[in-house]
Amino acid sequence: MSGTRDCMSDKVRKAIIDRICDGTYAPGERLIELQIAKEFETSQAPIREALCKLEAMRIVETEPYKGTRVREISLRELAECLRIRAVLENLAADLVEDRLLSRLPELKHKAMLTVEAARNRDLRQYSLINMQFHRTIIEASNNQSLLCMWDSLTPEVRMFATVKANADNLNDGANDHLEIVEAFAEGDNRFAGKLLKKHAESGLWIAAENKTNKVDEQYANS
Repeated sequence: MSGTRDCMSDKVRKAIIDRICDGTYAPGERLIELQIAKEFETSQAPIREALCKLEAMRIVETEPYKGTRVREISLRELAECLRIRAVLENLAADLVEDRLLSRLPELKHKAMLTVEAARNRDLRQYSLINMQFHRTIIEASNNQSLLCMWDSLTPEVRMFATVKANADNLNDGANDHLEIVEAFAEGDNRFAGKLLKKHAESGLWIAAENKTNKVDEQYANS
């Protein structure tokens, strides 16, 4: 019985993460246990367990008498995540050796999908494929601890990117992906790592730009 509940709890947790990352659940939106339990045709116990795990991951937050809501990600938190992610991806490139070679066609395909999403200005699709592109590289590092650390940052980055990213910045990111694939294809993993680090850090400028625009809007409306 406990195993079944744990399985349902994990299923619900993953579904909620996906919905938050694709914008189905907006920042600040309340997550009602009873409604989710009815949707998944289960009791509230596994829903409560899933929400507790998500709170530990800092994806949702619970307040007395107010329930559980999707946590809002600040620009400062995003910048912190991107700095760590830049280091992790640079390290992953050093560790992949030749393990990525067999997955290069897959990696290139994902890069082309981000180009298409950028062309269509589809933030949600870009965010999803972007995550898959980078995770392919992390997986090839064959380092489980590195993968776990990278995975822990992904929801926050995707949550912010889906809701607040600027579609005008997508083309640059997609072109970065093509350059990264080319570097790996040429066997220059060290250069690919530098490109990955630069690519992740470019998000810091986007975050700063969004913050500046937000301040400008406040002054314009005052």
